[in-house]
Amino acid sequence: MQSASPLRYPGGKASLTSVLRGVLEANNFGNRLFVEPFAGGAGASLSLLFQEAVPRIHLNDLDAGIFAFWWSALNRSEQFATMVRRTPATLSQWRRHRANFQRKRQCRLGLGFSTFFLNRCNHSGIIATGGPIGGTRQSGMWKVDARYNQAALVQRLERIAMFRDRISLSRLDACALIRTKLNQDAFLFIDPPYYHKGQELYLNALDQQYHARLANVLQESDSKAWVLTYDDCPEVHQLYSGWARVQRYSLRYSAAVRRQASELFITPKALKVPRCQTSGAVLW
Repeated sequence: MQSASPLRYPGGKASLTSVLRGVLEANNFGNRLFVEPFAGGAGASLSLLFQEAVPRIHLNDLDAGIFAFWWSALNRSEQFATMVRRTPATLSQWRRHRANFQRKRQCRLGLGFSTFFLNRCNHSGIIATGGPIGGTRQSGMWKVDARYNQAALVQRLERIAMFRDRISLSRLDACALIRTKLNQDAFLFIDPPYYHKGQELYLNALDQQYHARLANVLQESDSKAWVLTYDDCPEVHQLYSGWARVQRYSLRYSAAVRRQASELFITPKALKVPRCQTSGAVLW
């Protein structure tokens, strides 16, 4: 499945699109606002919107760089696309945008583009700590431009711009947003940073207290209109087992990638979850 998002995101959940669509249909939630409190690359939200499976989506990310990217993609779409076309993926450009990103003292459009550029040109899309693809000597098999297909990226940005009237955006504390949206006509897809290795992968990793706070917010709510995904670890099991439904799911990778990811798919017990097996993910 071709990605709908211009961003490469560690642990991105676009592969769960079919599973989420099945949940929406089984519970008659297809007419609700679809909310991602930890938006990141927002691959699942965008895919559902493009498939007309949801009427509107709301993206939220507290990180200044990620928020600046989405703001730019929605509010300065033509200018941003022109910047992509005119900016080659070279090591000198990488150094420039790394410096811009680290300073963060620039306009929102500039910060958004530097965040985007590093995401496309760094190993595994890791913005804060990742180095350039191919290394600083560009001696690897792949070079810094390996994931920077300008024409394809502009097409993704243009498609997002076509749907911008149906996309809302915020930069709020995720738990505060969740608490508000649980009481509205919305469905929440909650994909927080991994409990383990979050510090290595994400700009805004969460500490143990925040993970516990998130669990408390969901447990205290009567809403059944949410799905939560996590890395499979004992700490998360302890937070959710007993009062929520905790299932494992497997992400399938190409034969060239010698690993299989097992993560957790957590839902209220009252939510109908159809038995799913898709090309992207398997629930069991």
